[in-house]
Amino acid sequence: MNQDIRNIVDYLLFHSPYLNDIGFFHGKMGIVVAMYAYANRYSDKFIEEYAWDLLQEVYDGIHADMPIGIESGLAGIGYAITLLSEKGWVECDLNAVLSDIDSKIMERDPRRITDFSIRTGVKGLQAYLTLRTKNGTPLATFDERYIVELHSVLANQGSFNTAINILELLNKPIFPIHEYMEKPIKIDGGSAYYILKETLV
Repeated sequence: MNQDIRNIVDYLLFHSPYLNDIGFFHGKMGIVVAMYAYANRYSDKFIEEYAWDLLQEVYDGIHADMPIGIESGLAGIGYAITLLSEKGWVECDLNAVLSDIDSKIMERDPRRITDFSIRTGVKGLQAYLTLRTKNGTPLATFDERYIVELHSVLANQGSFNTAINILELLNKPIFPIHEYMEKPIKIDGGSAYYILKETLV
């Protein structure tokens, strides 16, 4: 085990509960994924339980006013939970667990969204839906009309079935791995990025 990675994990154990942001790239949801990836790689039951508790904090903090993007919004939390399920790190019925999130997403008319980017816009939402349908499980939490309208918007932009590699979307920290103290802890440009880079496969 890389000792620097273990040191960062210990650092996150102390600091992540104080994050106000619950989003994927900059908040607690990203820390959850990093912790689960670490726990799976090193069979660390304590870290797995900690990640589960942090996930409950994320879920309790979800609200209707969040943006829909994958970076900081509802699609990002949905994507991350789907990723945890796909990896087998969390066992759940995604249609049940993500029902509230998906309902909140559908409150935004896809035809009126003008942001087509991966991080904050429609392409990130499509990346979430692509991952949801990857394993063949019926996508029961989105109504057919919403999906048709979203696909129409994406088709007009020449984009469809967007699959992403999270590590390729994230910014690498500007500080070396051993200088994590007093630095951001998020997965995008923060110390948790180093955990994902080593353990997410």
